[in-house]
Amino acid sequence: MAALAATPRTSSCRCAAGPPLHTHKRQRSHQHETSPPPRASTLPRRRAPLILRCCLRVCAQQGISQLLRLANRRGHLYDRMIIELSGVAEPKNIRREFVEAAEAGHIALNVCELQTMITVVDSPSFSELYSSKESIQNRPDLCAEDGGEQEAIDSERKVVDLLVEQIECADFIVLNKKDKCADETMDTLAGIAANINPTAQVVTAEWGKVPLDTVFGAPKSGSWVCKADDEDDLRDAVAAAKQLSKKRKASETAVGHGTAGHEHGHGHAHEHGGVQCTESHGEAHGHTHEHGGVPCTETHGHGGAASDTSRQASTTAAQKYGITSFVYSRRRPFHPQRLMKVILQLPVKVDPNSGDLVDNWELPGAAGGEAAPAEASVEGGPSVMRAVIRSKGFVWVANQHRSAQYWSHAGHYFELRALGLWWAATALEQWPDQGKTESKEVKRIVDDFAPQADAAAKWGDRRQEIVFIGIGMKEDKIEELLDTCLLSDQEMLLYQSQAEKAPPDVVALDFATMTPKIASA
Repeated sequence: MAALAATPRTSSCRCAAGPPLHTHKRQRSHQHETSPPPRASTLPRRRAPLILRCCLRVCAQQGISQLLRLANRRGHLYDRMIIELSGVAEPKNIRREFVEAAEAGHIALNVCELQTMITVVDSPSFSELYSSKESIQNRPDLCAEDGGEQEAIDSERKVVDLLVEQIECADFIVLNKKDKCADETMDTLAGIAANINPTAQVVTAEWGKVPLDTVFGAPKSGSWVCKADDEDDLRDAVAAAKQLSKKRKASETAVGHGTAGHEHGHGHAHEHGGVQCTESHGEAHGHTHEHGGVPCTETHGHGGAASDTSRQASTTAAQKYGITSFVYSRRRPFHPQRLMKVILQLPVKVDPNSGDLVDNWELPGAAGGEAAPAEASVEGGPSVMRAVIRSKGFVWVANQHRSAQYWSHAGHYFELRALGLWWAATALEQWPDQGKTESKEVKRIVDDFAPQADAAAKWGDRRQEIVFIGIGMKEDKIEELLDTCLLSDQEMLLYQSQAEKAPPDVVALDFATMTPKIASA
């Protein structure tokens, strides 16, 4: 379950999960997947996208407007409006609806805005739901109120896919019913949540009781989650995972040298929700970006010292139970057939006759869950990929030269699909702010291009950039396994000859100014 808050300019609401990844910026040459026909059921059914849109229209056009009228009668605005949504609502969809309503000039959004998004996790059920093979349509209990009638949803989306979206698209994650779980279980859950969403503050609760001054504190300039889009989410997940991995390795090295607590680091740093991100670009200043051409400057922190304490506790728990993350980054395409062999080492094997998942994987470290394997095996036996509980990112596949692929995996769920053209293959006028050099969003895109000294500079922003989160992961073994999927030097020559037959890239970098320009013919 997730919660959204908007503030006058404020208010709030509760929800849960979303459609294929589309961003406000990447609306070019998408490939859409079609959903299979709904299965028969004796329960009343409704289509998830319709529910969400209708819910938003009711909330935005009726509920919020009515509350604003009441506020006018009182003579002052409410501090918060809390909008509670169902357990199968989709936070990214909700976020997108608010953005579109604001762009359309909805009158209610002149005096209030979506500000805070909160996900409430049913802690005792987390491991079971994360290990689930089921689709939402087979779990009508997830959208029923306590003691209420169950109403099935026509959605083939996997339960675990919805669950990770609810955790990732949140400013606060409330781990509820801690009194029903052992301390070790809660520590593991806090570590998993903190790695899946490093920018959120994790709060534990009984009976849903949380300090209101924590989750609905003083109005902020804006929340990173509600102001972001899907591509922003992915970029910041990469930045946070790199920083967490760097800190973990520095800590391990420091302990080995007897200098624990003393870290060395250089570079420009800023914060997202209290997690420090160190990057090799830009100046050391507040994080600024643009949405729809409107500048947005934010310090993405929540709750000050309380937030830092909560985040430190979650990080400590993650280290204790072996929950880690890292980013696999390469500037060479994958061979599609070799990549498929590695993907099938994830717990996503399907019976070709029935279409049902046949793997019995369970969340590592959970009660009854399998232990993480020590070695990889392509032909049989346990694989290091089974220690991965969540992975997502940008993928460059050799048979998709112009199209960026989106990799998304959680538990038994996996998807690899077209996200849109790589920015190098996208006309400059179709970039955010038409590619204007002063745009902060354009600068973020430019940072994704290979540097001039890199042999891959001619391929623009094409890259492998996948965040891996797991329990007891063997980072070096996973990297070795994925490296076997990369094209060899000989295969790269063939790839280049094939790429020359495709439409040429239309954008290149001016390395002298680090700005995009129209590529020469």
